[in-house]
Amino acid sequence: MYAVNQYDAVAESYDSLFKDKASIEENRKIASMLFEVSGIFLDVGCGTGLLLDILKVSPDEYWGIDPSSKMLDVFRKKHPEYNNLCIPFELLNLKFATFNSIVALFGSASYIDIEALTDIPEGKNIFLMFYKENYHPVTYKRTGCNLEHYSHSRSELEERFPHCEVREFDNYYIVTNV
Repeated sequence: MYAVNQYDAVAESYDSLFKDKASIEENRKIASMLFEVSGIFLDVGCGTGLLLDILKVSPDEYWGIDPSSKMLDVFRKKHPEYNNLCIPFELLNLKFATFNSIVALFGSASYIDIEALTDIPEGKNIFLMFYKENYHPVTYKRTGCNLEHYSHSRSELEERFPHCEVREFDNYYIVTNV
């Protein structure tokens, strides 16, 4: 997995990077796409808790995971009643997990080996956002950090996730079955 400690360097200022009108509108659009998703959420790459900032989710229906301990420190200050773990997605055994919905927002899926993502058991709701190929993420521009990530074409995602729809949304591909 990429970005294990890469986001530690920007954790304290991360939320302030996305207070502009365009980011807020982007969050609103994604929240509207997720509005109908229900059950217990696994928020992959939860960072500072964006999903909880844009969508109402009960604490007993939420788990966040992120490999950046400093991002999770910020998360815990903002959302102390919610559960989160400092582990990479690849270490989670989804075959025994009770999550109904697996969400990876705004490119978080691009930091995970695709083999781990295609291992998600059938019957789970998925909403995975990948960076489009050749996209230089705004996070990199705003922080001055170039973080390593995996790149996938739309056709590769369609092949790897045949039971899902691949949508385009701005600079992202969204792989979803909801």
